[in-house]
Amino acid sequence: MKKLLITLCLLLNALYAEDIYATFDVLSDQTSDLGVSVSGVVGTLYVNVGTYAKKGDLLLALQNSEEKQAVESARIAMQSAQKSAEHAQKTYERYAAIADVIDKEKMDNYRYEKDVAALSYQNARTTLAMKEAAFAKTELRAPYDLVITKKQTELGSIVFGGQTTLLSAMNPHMIKLVLKFDEKYWQKVKIGQRFTYKVDGSDKTYEGTIAKLYPSVLSATREMQAEVKAADLMPGLFGNGMIKAE
Repeated sequence: MKKLLITLCLLLNALYAEDIYATFDVLSDQTSDLGVSVSGVVGTLYVNVGTYAKKGDLLLALQNSEEKQAVESARIAMQSAQKSAEHAQKTYERYAAIADVIDKEKMDNYRYEKDVAALSYQNARTTLAMKEAAFAKTELRAPYDLVITKKQTELGSIVFGGQTTLLSAMNPHMIKLVLKFDEKYWQKVKIGQRFTYKVDGSDKTYEGTIAKLYPSVLSATREMQAEVKAADLMPGLFGNGMIKAE
């Protein structure tokens, strides 16, 4: 009896389901215009249109020999300050162990030298961090796994910090279909409904699920829009399919 009821429900759903025609464009779900926040001259360019990069990979760098030297000098100063702080700490601890037989003024001096050395070390660490941050601003690294879609700079180009788009990129692994369908179906199409489709130039049938409905109608074409997540499709392709409005 239970199997019969389930079969009847499926038959009723199929009977009242409506196939709604939709066209779509294949787009990346994550795109970026990339640049740097400081001004300078492009000194090294590691990518071109079509280059794939992993998150953190270096894409380009401004001429930054001065910033690099500043980092190295700050690192040497920090290492020197660290050794001085460690020496002052050990000296203080050695004499603190026999403080009862040491002149109080001398102990105060050892304590003072220890504290000053520790502060100098902390300041050196802060300076190094600032120099490293300044150097990092001269580099452009991939914020996520991406492919370069447009290159808008060349070696030797002048860059104005925060105002110049140097590279455009997209995530090749996050793909979506942007569907368009007649506005008269605005009450019938819902999130979670199945969408079967084909990409232009291929006979393969794909299937996805409506993940998002756009909240307004395109005034020029009187069409609604929706999104379906996809994979392994090239952005820029297009196709058509049917929404199963149950």
